[in-house]
Amino acid sequence: MLVLLLALAPGAIALSSDGSDGSPADEPSEFREYDASSAAAAPPSRTLGLTDSMPLATREDKPEESLCDRHEEGHRRATTRGNELFKLGEFTAAEACYLAALRHKSDFPMALYGLGEVHSKFIEDTNRFQLAVDAYELAIKTWPQYVDARVALGDLFLKKKKKKRAQRAYKEAVEVAEKDPLAWEALGRFYLDDAVRDYAQASVTYRRAALLVPGGGTSPGLLLGLAEAARGAQKINECVEKADAASSLAPGFARARFVAGACRLLNGDAMKAVGDLRSAVVADPKVGVDAYEKLAAALVALGKKKEALEVLEQGVAAFADAEDAARTAMRSARDEAHRGGEL
Repeated sequence: MLVLLLALAPGAIALSSDGSDGSPADEPSEFREYDASSAAAAPPSRTLGLTDSMPLATREDKPEESLCDRHEEGHRRATTRGNELFKLGEFTAAEACYLAALRHKSDFPMALYGLGEVHSKFIEDTNRFQLAVDAYELAIKTWPQYVDARVALGDLFLKKKKKKRAQRAYKEAVEVAEKDPLAWEALGRFYLDDAVRDYAQASVTYRRAALLVPGGGTSPGLLLGLAEAARGAQKINECVEKADAASSLAPGFARARFVAGACRLLNGDAMKAVGDLRSAVVADPKVGVDAYEKLAAALVALGKKKEALEVLEQGVAAFADAEDAARTAMRSARDEAHRGGEL
């Protein structure tokens, strides 16, 4: 079976002569999930995999594989190294590792997914956006049960405001893995997105997930989804209830504490809102610009404007090394408050 799985289509990037690959002990768990899934499935079509004629392999600025210090160590080691480099922000070297991995095994879905992740960092470039789409779609073709790739494809389309294609990707993730919380949370998050705002459908999605996913009724992520849907629909008491439940199950869950505080503030309970919102920004200083804004607003409601301004300064410091949009939004909130604007 292993020999069949390593077979390449004509014109594909060449495998090493024996197809062997020592597996690093710290490789991602999804590698083994793929192994188990592949062992139980029919051999993949010989047309699958990255070929040397595809844009992913021929683009003009493609890096040399030698930039990856594991490029000769097989597809699993090269992919694992690519993941490490990606997390460090070394995107060019990471791409080199993923391409090296695909030279060893052209249909390795995790390396294809890695290419998608690299190119998705540059989607303001139309060509890189399409390369990211190509990589994710090829990963899905090589492993149809690859939920992460389907969700990433949906996220990519949503960033480009391609809502129908995003929704289709998320729904297909649920169809292939109806017991996977990641798939359901992604679909629910789609309905909560500012570009969609279908809070009723979001609530239905999270409730279905709670029934279908093992332990879904006590999943902090799914409970938070229900809280977010209730918040959007202005069902404030339900929002507080679900967010508190998520926080009790995961005490360090910053987003849950933020949502609880935001809904308490909407309900006029500034005192309890301050407690929730402080907990949120302590647990995760980058939980969101709006967490600092709402904490400042709650403090102002309690007559503590000086503390409110200090909170906004803390937010500016927390987001000093964040992406431009978040950093700018935080500074704008601070500057508006100093000019005497509403918090």
